[in-house]
Amino acid sequence: MRFAPLVLLLASVAACRPPGYGKDQHPDAAPIDGSSGSNMPTPDAAIDAAAAVCNHAFRLDGHGTASQVLLTGDFVQWAAMPPGAVAFTLGQDGGWTVSYPFEQGTWQYKFIVDGNWITDPTNQMTVDDGMGHTNSVYTCVP
Repeated sequence: MRFAPLVLLLASVAACRPPGYGKDQHPDAAPIDGSSGSNMPTPDAAIDAAAAVCNHAFRLDGHGTASQVLLTGDFVQWAAMPPGAVAFTLGQDGGWTVSYPFEQGTWQYKFIVDGNWITDPTNQMTVDDGMGHTNSVYTCVP
């Protein structure tokens, strides 16, 4: 019983650590606040991390009679079916739409229209996939 008060005291001190205590930013990362100082997280670090996402909207026209349109790419490991691939919604105007929250970076993607893989006809940014085909490219810069 002599150690019980000490254990309780240590537990209460450990529980009083400020949020983010001991969770240093990656040592190679730039300072969060833009300064050249310490890489310790600031209270706004969670906000900055959330801002590193681009909610990009896609639209595919000319396929109003399709039964299914999906978005796939390296951001979902090229899944060909949901839940990995992201399903578009058919609008009353015959256009298919979907939004996806991309993390910062450059991503390759394609649309799957009733099982047929196509590039995004509205995006001229493409890259060779190394297998004789082309992928569309989207870059998220928040």
